[in-house]
Amino acid sequence: MGERYLQTDKTTDSCFILPVLPHKIGNVRDFWDDVSEKFREDTEDQLKGVGIKRMLAFLQAMPEKGDFLVLFIQSTDDLGKTLQEMFATDDEFSKYLAGQFKDFSGVDLSREENLPNVRLLADWKEERPFGEEKNMLLMPWCFAAPLKPGKADEVVKLVDRLKDMPEAVKLMRDHDIIRSITYLQRAQQGDFLVRHIVASNPLDDLIADFVSCDHETCRKARDVAKDMTGLDYSDPRYQPHVELLFKWDESHGFETADQVIAYTE
Repeated sequence: MGERYLQTDKTTDSCFILPVLPHKIGNVRDFWDDVSEKFREDTEDQLKGVGIKRMLAFLQAMPEKGDFLVLFIQSTDDLGKTLQEMFATDDEFSKYLAGQFKDFSGVDLSREENLPNVRLLADWKEERPFGEEKNMLLMPWCFAAPLKPGKADEVVKLVDRLKDMPEAVKLMRDHDIIRSITYLQRAQQGDFLVRHIVASNPLDDLIADFVSCDHETCRKARDVAKDMTGLDYSDPRYQPHVELLFKWDESHGFETADQVIAYTE
C-alpha cells in the first residue's frame, strides 16, 4: 500500500477519503445515524475490538470531483491492518459494515487491494501551553484537496521543506491550530492532500481567515495552493466545507445527534 505513518504513544493517526456514489448521500447519512444509534453497542464493540481509539467521519463535496467521505482513525495498529480487521472478518457486523461501505462508495474494503493508499507527509503538534478557555473549545476537522495531475511528487518535497519552517508554525499558531497532520492519498479519482487539524475555531472560519489574511506568508500559501490544486480558494465554490456525520472516542463514546448538528453550524 506504500504507507508511512507516525507512531505516537503506541497509536497511529490516519486520515483518508472514500468516494460517495451519485445519489447515495441519503444512504450515507442513514448509515452513520444507524451505527451511532440503532447499532451503537455493536459499533462500539467493533471499534474497540479492532483497536480504534477515536474515529471521525465528515462529508465533503468537491466541485468537479463529487462527494467524499473524509475519515480520521486513531488506532493501535497501522491503517491497513485496522481496516482489514474491521471489514474483512467472518463476523456478521464486519460483513454488514463492508456491505454498507461498498453500497455507498463502490469500494469493497474487505479486499486488501482496495484499502486506501495513504502516505504521511507532516505531523505538527503545539508543544507550548494553550489557554484553558481555548482548550475547552478544541474541534478536530478533516478535509481534502484534489491535486493537479503530476503534482504529487512536487507536493511531497514542498511539504517536507515547509513543515518546520518558523513562518508555517507561526501561521498555525496565529489561527489557534494546535495539531496539523498532512497526508498524500493516491486514489482512483486522482491524488489528494488530506488534512487533519485540531483548532479552537470552526473550519469555515479558519478558511475565511486564510483567504482574507494579507500577510506575505498567507499570500504565498494561497499561491502555492492554487498552483498545486488549480483551485482559487478565494472563490467560495472551491473552499472546503465539511459536514460532521460521526464522532466517537474511547473515553467519551458517541456524540449525540444534536451535538453533531451543532458542531458544523
